[in-house]
Amino acid sequence: MQFGEIIRTAREKKVLSQEDAAKMIERNYAIRMSASYLSMIENGARTNITVNVLKALLDFYKLPFSAATGLLSYPTTGQHRVAETAPPYHSQPPIDNSRLEKLPAEARRMIDEFISFILLKYEK
Repeated sequence: MQFGEIIRTAREKKVLSQEDAAKMIERNYAIRMSASYLSMIENGARTNITVNVLKALLDFYKLPFSAATGLLSYPTTGQHRVAETAPPYHSQPPIDNSRLEKLPAEARRMIDEFISFILLKYEK
């Protein structure tokens, strides 16, 4: 069910006309809301509503935030996550010296040269 349909169903359960619902929302939440604007939201003609309008509608109709997921620009899976920060760059433990000692001498020399290069480049 789309967000507009959810809003319409909730309004009809309260036995309110669009005009009455718009007036009550406008008065209770100090936002601009007309019957025609509410109609556009219910019919899906307006999906780019502001956060304040969204918050007012969800609160007025006592709906959970999940009712508004249809407004998001990507298909929903029914599962919601909070975006987390990216893992730190060094998410793996440093290389164990015993592993380095098993490398051939040429590989260890290349690692030493690379470390020297990086230190020279960034120690300014």
